[in-house]
Amino acid sequence: MNSTKLAYLVPAALLVVATACGPTAGTTEKKSESTTQTAEGTVQTTNESTQVGTTLAATSETKVDTPSGTITSKTETIIGTITVFEAGKKLEVLTGEKKTHSYSLDDKDIVFAIEGAPAVGKNVTVVEQTGDDKIHRVSVTLN
Repeated sequence: MNSTKLAYLVPAALLVVATACGPTAGTTEKKSESTTQTAEGTVQTTNESTQVGTTLAATSETKVDTPSGTITSKTETIIGTITVFEAGKKLEVLTGEKKTHSYSLDDKDIVFAIEGAPAVGKNVTVVEQTGDDKIHRVSVTLN
């Protein structure tokens, strides 16, 4: 009798674990890759995004192979809620998938542009760009 109950409980437990490990309800995940041949060379672009409600975490990477070398760039876009803001020092943004994205506002290697008056609880869009020019740009806009 106990082995019969166990036979029903094991698949049910596996279903619960599989559901708990998967994306939450209302989550949209997208991935795409493209390759284009131009007169200057080959352009490869990879895009990934995860949207949960009104929050978003998206990454776009581009690689251009030219006769003079390879050029790469990466753009990360985060739409979420400010959980920590210390003017001139620190910004943390929480997305719907409960991931915290931290930015050091006093980092010498990053160029920051902040529009509006950020405050804890406000929704923002953060766009972070890096490329071969070694300049790291971060722009923050209130939604």
